[in-house]
Amino acid sequence: MSPQPSRRRFGTSSLVVAAFVGPGTVLTCATAGVRFDYALGWVLVFSAIAVFVLQSFTAASGILARQGLGEALRGLTTHRVVRAVVFTLVVLGLWIGCAAFETGNLLGAGAGLDVAFGLGRSATLFISAVLATLLLLLNLRSIARVLAGLVALMSLLFVSSALLAGVDAGALLGGLFVPRIPDGSILTVVALMGTTVVTYNLFLHASASKDYWSDSDSSHAWRGELLGMAIFIPMGAVVSLAILATGAALPGETTPDSIAGFAVLLEPSAGPAARYLFAAGLLAAGLTSAVTAPLAAAAGITELFGWSREDFPLRFRLIWLSVVASGLFFGLTEISPLQLIVAAQAANGVLLPLIAGTVVVVAWRQSTARLPTWYLGLGCAIVLICAGLGFRTLVWVGGQLGL
Repeated sequence: MSPQPSRRRFGTSSLVVAAFVGPGTVLTCATAGVRFDYALGWVLVFSAIAVFVLQSFTAASGILARQGLGEALRGLTTHRVVRAVVFTLVVLGLWIGCAAFETGNLLGAGAGLDVAFGLGRSATLFISAVLATLLLLLNLRSIARVLAGLVALMSLLFVSSALLAGVDAGALLGGLFVPRIPDGSILTVVALMGTTVVTYNLFLHASASKDYWSDSDSSHAWRGELLGMAIFIPMGAVVSLAILATGAALPGETTPDSIAGFAVLLEPSAGPAARYLFAAGLLAAGLTSAVTAPLAAAAGITELFGWSREDFPLRFRLIWLSVVASGLFFGLTEISPLQLIVAAQAANGVLLPLIAGTVVVVAWRQSTARLPTWYLGLGCAIVLICAGLGFRTLVWVGGQLGL
């Protein structure tokens, strides 16, 4: 899966944005806009900065240390019991988590199709699964290019729908540069951060950047990856802000029951164009996440068990195919995967700070390029934030279990 050398490459950072800007992000950001107007815009800016720092360490693991996170965890956990616990958490958090949330990704993409063409739930869900599968059959470089295009398209579509809906520029600037937490918004603040800082993104980015830049000088490759991140991660933040602004512009204070409901509510005040632009953006968001979630599960698990993608490509494809198939199954049967989600979220509550800490340790121990002490300290601060997000996830799991 290694690309041929080229003069100019922006790496795999488009996968990062494609992963965290999914239907869940659309729903969370739009709901935040409906409930709190522009007041929480600063949370998205802060989250984008946190993602940049954390994913830069992840890129360092893949490019400078030449290790995916599955490989790093396998090397750091030599004790049999510790390894068994870590392996269990990763399988629960990655495969089961990605398989359960793939349902939402496919449903989100399908909702965009349904709003635009009225094809019905089953047809649009199946079309979304087929499109995701076709993209996953491409090589890594092609996937990165397609997702880069979809991320750029999402930016254009969601910004256009926000402008048609009407953006209060002064209120938006106030929300960006004057941090405040309105009454009753603390859970939304955590949700906005949690939908941006995603556990499986760490596995995906480390593995993808390692493979993508395998034919390049490590220091040059890391700078190229950072350049790509400096382009695409702010683009992801713009998408999220545009969705929040669209929610803030919606009439009334009622939050729709479904993601597609936001597109429908736009039409009376912003016209049919805004509705279709938002629906197309939703399709792009769902499709990109429907590709990155299976890819992350396959990359992390094959590395964890030491399976070479080149020697055992069938195993890699079977893992991502099983994630897509599971999402399609739950979507078509309308069986709620809540129990799977609870188990996966419990694992992710522990995994997020563990994996974040691992990427900082791997980046610190590599000898290819020296990282400044202040930057390592910044990475440790982000790990603490991840610990807080992980704790909040465990609290949610406890609530689901009645604890």
